[in-house]
Amino acid sequence: MDKYNLAQLMDEYITYKDVRKITKESYRRIFSEYMEYVNKLPKPPTREDVKTYREELSENLAATTVQKHMVVIRGFYEWLYAEGKGENIAIGIKGVKTGSNFKRQALSVDQASRLIEHARNISDRGIVELRNYAIIGLMITTGLRTIEVSRADSQDIMFVNDAESLFVRGKGRDAKDEYVKLPEEIHQNIVSYQIARSDNKKPLFINHNRNCKNDRISPKTISTMVKEYLRDVGIDERIYTAHSLRHTVATVAMNEGATLYQTQQLLRHKSSDTTQIYLHSIQRRESFVENLVYKKLYKKSEDKEK
Repeated sequence: MDKYNLAQLMDEYITYKDVRKITKESYRRIFSEYMEYVNKLPKPPTREDVKTYREELSENLAATTVQKHMVVIRGFYEWLYAEGKGENIAIGIKGVKTGSNFKRQALSVDQASRLIEHARNISDRGIVELRNYAIIGLMITTGLRTIEVSRADSQDIMFVNDAESLFVRGKGRDAKDEYVKLPEEIHQNIVSYQIARSDNKKPLFINHNRNCKNDRISPKTISTMVKEYLRDVGIDERIYTAHSLRHTVATVAMNEGATLYQTQQLLRHKSSDTTQIYLHSIQRRESFVENLVYKKLYKKSEDKEK
């Protein structure tokens, strides 16, 4: 099989896969990088070439990223063989071991309070800082992922049972059918940002840069912003990122008395038990775990100002 046909078959495989558009784009990037390697080979790739490629990836990428690349490549060759279009040269090739080094860690209460205080203190500098304060508060009390914050629209905030709530399209979901409850101050911070905006755009949070003004804020922009704020308060270790805020929520919630199941609800992790799906709906309405996190973190931060 020549390299041109291989690239065509990869396109065919992506079309065949019943996955979301964003996942297909990820597949294309992985295949594009793989083909750059393949095009440098004197002959069509062999099993040993795939193993060598894995080792080259390991020199520059995190183990979890290498694992993702290998899963996609193995899946392609498995499909290729099953469809009778070529040999499965990746059969039996393992990924790489993913250790615990440099995984995203939760912030301590003191670190989280410093982050909140810093965001609050500079929130009056302008619309961008006001937005950032609202985003950090939202993420560090509800455990939202950057992609979920990016996807949020102004109309997604509704009053549910006993609190203003934000409906979100969670990981692996097609609809905004889950929600997080917003502590009063967190909701007010979002409202203050909305009032300060001079547009009627749909997104809850937007860019304010000249080049992409009024566009929906991207997950990458959120991640970069949080990392910068962490650095501002002296938290510059690689293990602390925007995703650390989600870990922080889980840790603080459980330390403050939330059960493991309540925390699972808060973070909207999937459950394989059908009964728990219904239990989730009932208990989620009756619980307000976000407020446990809010009271612990914001009270401590406010006490420092007094």
